[in-house]
Amino acid sequence: MTIRVVMLFLLLISFPGQVFAEEGKKILILNSDKSIEKYLLTQTGFESVLTNPRVEIDLGSKWIDEERVKDTIFKEKPGVIFCIGSRAYLLVSQWSGDRKMIFSSVINWRRLPMGKNTYGISAELPVGMQLMMYRYFFPGIKNIGVLYSDVYNKEWLRSVVTQAKEVGIDIVAEAVNKPGDVHSGLKKILARVDALWLISDPIVLSEKESVVEIFEQSKLARKPVFTYDAVFADFGAALIISADIPTIGRQAAGIATEMLGNKNIIDKVQDPAGSYITINLKKVEECGIKLNIEALDSVNQIIK
Repeated sequence: MTIRVVMLFLLLISFPGQVFAEEGKKILILNSDKSIEKYLLTQTGFESVLTNPRVEIDLGSKWIDEERVKDTIFKEKPGVIFCIGSRAYLLVSQWSGDRKMIFSSVINWRRLPMGKNTYGISAELPVGMQLMMYRYFFPGIKNIGVLYSDVYNKEWLRSVVTQAKEVGIDIVAEAVNKPGDVHSGLKKILARVDALWLISDPIVLSEKESVVEIFEQSKLARKPVFTYDAVFADFGAALIISADIPTIGRQAAGIATEMLGNKNIIDKVQDPAGSYITINLKKVEECGIKLNIEALDSVNQIIK
């Protein structure tokens, strides 16, 4: 038995977990705020499938000890840093260097600085799936409006237009290249569409005032808003097809495992693996659109 093997055996007995840390197997979990349910559920899902030693920092308080975060990164030398929420990611990306990072629970991930070893899970489900669900729930809908910015979603829009035609939907799009364009964009498309699709665009959603106006103007025009995150339920979204939060955590754990195993990961940002559907029947009725009653069997939450 070599000296190295003997020393490793002694370390395993005396300091279980530290050996793995030395081999770069430790994971740092940086949570933007565990008091927020979706962030907590994401972390719970992530931890449920991993046995690696972990270090956790919760940034829930308003005051952030940035030095503590920085010192933890350099002291623990984690093999992977998992950031839950944009607050966590933007903070830790300052000192991560070339470390392997995963992000989740981030609205508008396209605005994030992306390193060569950065991977993540989108907050939005695949476009084709969303379009098919819109058609399934509301078979009478023919035209759907989209506000987007050229800098973040121009290429995305081209793909969407093609996929929408395949399911019998026409996309009526209007470019919003600065927050002040939201008002004029709404005026141009609301009269021409059956519904508005609110997508994850950093410019369209850059201000809360813009979000409020989108829902207020849509309500006045009696046009339902379809979107991708439960946060918009309080604003009055008629249909929300969002990612399933615990599944995202487990999916991130799968990416972490592949990273630690030095496996090749093809997609830098993956689509969520599971979905959660919320429908607001009151909003549907207010807008006067025909609902496929059979589709309600696939709904997770009904708001009346």
